[in-house]
Amino acid sequence: MTDWNTYREIEDLLFREAHLLDERRFHEWLDLFADDAIYILPLRENLQGDVPPAGHPVIKDDRDMLRARVHALHSGHSNAEAPPSMTCHMVANVVVDEVSQGEAAVRSAFMIRQVRKQHDEAWWTGRRHDALRLESGGWKIFRREVLLDGTILPRGIHIFF
Repeated sequence: MTDWNTYREIEDLLFREAHLLDERRFHEWLDLFADDAIYILPLRENLQGDVPPAGHPVIKDDRDMLRARVHALHSGHSNAEAPPSMTCHMVANVVVDEVSQGEAAVRSAFMIRQVRKQHDEAWWTGRRHDALRLESGGWKIFRREVLLDGTILPRGIHIFF
């Protein structure tokens, strides 16, 4: 069982992350990730029976690629995000499964409302599986797997989950 202080530190990290994304403070958001971070969004299928999720990622970024995405969003060269989307990230059902030797396995659920150009609206729901590491006195995300509930995705995904 995770002690209360560790649980609150991890939960606080996830809640702060949501605010950073909604406030478009992407450089600060990127600082929540370890240098060796991997960010994965696999392609999922809705199949009958006990079938494991498909393994082909739509997104499989390291920290350098995340940095490039952040740069593109701030550069004004991302036409899909002109004007920028308004988002509201909500994180819930945070479960710290295991803490061992300065690392933690964390599951959470999320819901994101995205409004683009004042009239296009999308709702994103799903789960995240995060691996966190204690570095320099704080928790850093070194692996994130985003499992979207929807199986039909737009041509381009220009928000972070």
